[in-house]
Amino acid sequence: MKYNSSFWYDDFETDDSIIDNLTDTEKKSLDLYKLAASKRAIANFVNIVTNESIPVKFKERGDSYTDGKSVVIGSKIEQPKDFDVAVGLALHEGSHIKLSDFKLLNDLYNLIPTHISEGAIKKGIYNTQETIKNLWNYVEDRRIDNFVFKSAPGYRNYYRKMYDKYFNDRLIDKALLTDEFTEESVESYMFRIINLHNKNTNLSALKGLRKIYRLINLKNISRLKNSKDSLDIALEIFKVILSNMNDIKPSDEFLKEPQKGGDGEGSGDSSDDGQGSSDNTMSDEDFNDLMDSVGKSPMTGDSNDTPTGGSGMDVENLPDNFEGGKESKDDSKSESSVKLTDRQKSLLKSKINKQKKFLDGDIQKKSITKTDSKNLNAIESSGSELKEVGKSADGYGYARTTQCIVVKKLTKSLFESEMFPMTYNNYWNVEKDGPVKMYYQKNIEDGIKLGTQLGKKLQVRGEDKSTIFNRQKVGKIDKRMISSLGFGNENVFQFTEIDSYKKANLHISVDASSSMGGEKWEKTMTNVVALCKAVDMISNLNVQVTFRCTQDNKPYIVMAYDSRVDKFSKVKQMFPGLTPRGTTPEGLCFEAIMKEFVPINNDLDSYFLNLSDGQPYFPGQNFYYGGATAETHTNKMVKMIESMGIQTLAYFVTDWEINEDSSDARAFKRMYGKGAKMIDVKNVNQITKTMNQLFLQK
Repeated sequence: MKYNSSFWYDDFETDDSIIDNLTDTEKKSLDLYKLAASKRAIANFVNIVTNESIPVKFKERGDSYTDGKSVVIGSKIEQPKDFDVAVGLALHEGSHIKLSDFKLLNDLYNLIPTHISEGAIKKGIYNTQETIKNLWNYVEDRRIDNFVFKSAPGYRNYYRKMYDKYFNDRLIDKALLTDEFTEESVESYMFRIINLHNKNTNLSALKGLRKIYRLINLKNISRLKNSKDSLDIALEIFKVILSNMNDIKPSDEFLKEPQKGGDGEGSGDSSDDGQGSSDNTMSDEDFNDLMDSVGKSPMTGDSNDTPTGGSGMDVENLPDNFEGGKESKDDSKSESSVKLTDRQKSLLKSKINKQKKFLDGDIQKKSITKTDSKNLNAIESSGSELKEVGKSADGYGYARTTQCIVVKKLTKSLFESEMFPMTYNNYWNVEKDGPVKMYYQKNIEDGIKLGTQLGKKLQVRGEDKSTIFNRQKVGKIDKRMISSLGFGNENVFQFTEIDSYKKANLHISVDASSSMGGEKWEKTMTNVVALCKAVDMISNLNVQVTFRCTQDNKPYIVMAYDSRVDKFSKVKQMFPGLTPRGTTPEGLCFEAIMKEFVPINNDLDSYFLNLSDGQPYFPGQNFYYGGATAETHTNKMVKMIESMGIQTLAYFVTDWEINEDSSDARAFKRMYGKGAKMIDVKNVNQITKTMNQLFLQK
């Protein structure tokens, strides 16, 4: 079956063989990233359709109500069909938030005329407010749905999937053809009204049902401009219900039929079914589309939960005396030959209850735990997402595509959450009972001192040097030379030449695999912090720092610092708590953030600095990335970076005697070309010296 989201949203398309081999922790991680992506997409849809920034949030355990300000979605979004339904429901709720007056419902008791309440009691109806509210819900839903169908036709299929799940049902289709709910009672009227536009509807099933159909006048539903208009129609419907219960004579003032003309609420017996010809009338095409969502084709087969779809009502050819597939001259009833079994009657109650809950906004949604909610918020605030990588590595061995976790911004909430791999709290699976341990505080402080010294040396980059050239034949007149004009001196002009450095951008990519631990990590972090501090002191320099490792059998890369948007205080607060872990997915991470690199232009020099301690290696689920495969792929990514005009430098960081003829060293040079250098951790300060030289070049 095709789903509306299938052609563009592939986050659900995870190989079953991969999922089967994941641990529970890995599955939970994958689910959370998918949920975060779904929430972002749904929120975008809601904002596009409503043209308002309506918050979208997951239902948390313990939540029992909707505040009327936020769209609440469930966490069961595992398949494309689930996503389609979730979008439809979110659009429905978002449109209510935009267009419905929830204060009206809170004041409903005061808005119901006393004589109507008293009349209802005479009929044995003691829940008048609830009944009118349910009627209002139905009319208001039709008004709201019409808004989406007319303003955003591209989203209609999401509505169809929503109604298929929560509203349409084959057993309902069948029940409408039977003698069930044909006694004039509130329950009967609500069942018939809720399903009024089902193709199997029989307008002769209850007295006054035809009049109610005309009062609602769905084809001209846009005449209802607000929730008060919908409430007025609901009150008129309730009057019709009361007038036909227990054969009470419609003699009381509150039972009088609505006057013809008036506010466009329908006249009851008009020959055109109250559909009118105003400018607000929906086109037949739009109306048929709307009916296709809320209506169903005739029932086929036995009842089950699987919707059949259908074309809904053929409104264009509807006769004035429509009653559901046949014509009738009056409201006389005839015994139906269609019957329900006892089991079907029992099931029908739950189906009807499901419809009522939908109208009341009381839809069951799978909630998430407080912990999952915290993790999802961390993922969302950091802009974390899954990106498919490795496709260009196909053909180089066993490698094929895998998903890389890309974190666009390291936030405090992510740093402190279990979704972030690069802290000792998570590395050692330490239960969080306090702040993240800052094991590398001294190394960061040393980096700040070194960076301050480097920054002072680089101050010249931010200074403009002006040189005035006088006694020129062209330029601006030198007032001091005007007096010499009469003596044959024509060189009385001057111009100023401003000598300055171009802006520069440095992207530092750090291998944060487990093998980088110990002295290599300490020295590397000192130099990374030094470069960040120096750049912070210079106006025409920017720096980004990314760390790459693995998490839950996925490559992982995080933008930990970006001087364009972050303050240097972020480095001081978070970098002391960072620790390496996992393997080395080198080129896979480069591929995932290729769009984040800053290309060179006429006004900008751009550099890429890589720090790593060996060959790339990543053994994922049904995925192998190592040896020649990883080496070739990484080199390909480096060449793509260089094709942007970015100058690349790569340091092979080692804590043993450098042997440039070793297999690892040769592989490193093949990957990074002429920019590859070997460096001992004891001399790692060479990195800052090299960058100092580069930054001072013109």
